[in-house]
Parts: sequence; C-alpha cells; structure tokens
Amino acid sequence: MLRFRTLVLLVLACALVLAACQRRPASTADVPRVLSPRCSIAVVPFSQPPQACNLIMGHLPENQGCISAEQLMQLDNELRTLLESKEGARSISFVKTLPPFLAPSTSYRATSEPQALPGWAKFAKKTGKDFILVPQVLDWHEREGSAAGVTKSASVHIEFYLIRSETGTVQSHQVFREKQEGLTNNLLTVGEFFKRKGAWVTGIELAREGMTLMLQDMGLLSPYAQQPARQDTK
Repeated sequence: MLRFRTLVLLVLACALVLAACQRRPASTADVPRVLSPRCSIAVVPFSQPPQACNLIMGHLPENQGCISAEQLMQLDNELRTLLESKEGARSISFVKTLPPFLAPSTSYRATSEPQALPGWAKFAKKTGKDFILVPQVLDWHEREGSAAGVTKSASVHIEFYLIRSETGTVQSHQVFREKQEGLTNNLLTVGEFFKRKGAWVTGIELAREGMTLMLQDMGLLSPYAQQPARQDTK
C-alpha cells in the first residue's frame, strides 16, 4: 500500500512539473520569436516528399508511412484555422495548388541529397509576399484502434519551413516528431497524458498539437494560443 501511494505521489509530482512545460518542436534555425506584423506570408498546401531529392533539407525516415490525400486536406484546413485565429492574425494568403516543379520530372539529379530549395525559392519570389510557409509531412502512421484503446498508437513527423522570398533562404525550420506513448510505458509523458484527457489521439489530433507549437516558435501564433479542443470520441 505504501509503495502504491509513493507511486501516485510521484505521478502527481511529474504532472505538476510537466504541465508547466509544453513540449517544443526542434528548431534548426536561430530565429526571432516574433516576425513583424508587416511581413506578408503565402502559405502553400501540405505535401509529402516521396523522394529525398524532393526535400528542402534533411532525409526521409526509414519505413516512411504515407498520408492520404484526404488527410493532407484536413491538415490544410487545420493550419488555416490556426493562422486565421485572432492569436495568429497577420497578412496571410493561402496558395490553392502546389507549384508545378514538385511534379515528377527529370529536373532532379540522380542523388539522395535534398534539391527542392531552389525551386521553392523561385516560387517564393513569384508569390509577391515577403515569406512563404511550406508545411510538409515526412512520416505518418495513423492510430489503429479507438480513443479508448489501440493496437498501434499514432505517430507523426511534420516540418515547417519559412522561406524568405528576397533571398530564397530558410528563415525558420521547425520539426515536430511525436509518437503517443501510454502512461505505463513512460511516466515522463504524464503531462501529455492528462492534456489529452487519457485518450489515444488520431494522427490529425497529434499533428494539430505540433502545428500549434511550431507556429508559436515561428512567431506566427501567440504563445498563449490554446490548442483546439479534441473532436474525436470514438
């Protein structure tokens, strides 16, 4: 009984500590926390690079999980909702279609190195905006099961690139890589466990958390913005 009470106290202590510390996405650029409200931004639709040459930087994960076209559209809608909220209000336009240079072609060299940045840089200039925001899904594994229990938990890897149109350089690069873990597997996830109300979330819900954090770190969303309430109850 004493050991059980000690474990409960330990869990509650972890919850108090971690509840105050939101998990942040990894950043590969030293960027100002807040961009000037005068900066205009064009947001392109979500995409998933199928080959290493389609990447802006980095590398494709092993055993890459693919996201459906329908879910990509869901992510576009989630991102638009966040950016159009009062916490993220600024001069933002949304590009309806992906640029043609992403289509399969012979323009890429036969290599495993990323080659897409020059194409995005040219596209950025054509938008007439100060920046373009390029959201990409690198890896996607959907939840297998329900909110009450799973045989496989959701896992997502999403990256955001903020590219300066004038120079064609990456102003900010944010990475959100997360696989939901059960409380019994890792007590360090207790803060996330309570935030998600003890439920197993879908890939879209996990991605929504990541998008909120990445936009906050890019200065495109208020750090006080609340993540949207969970929709899934099945």
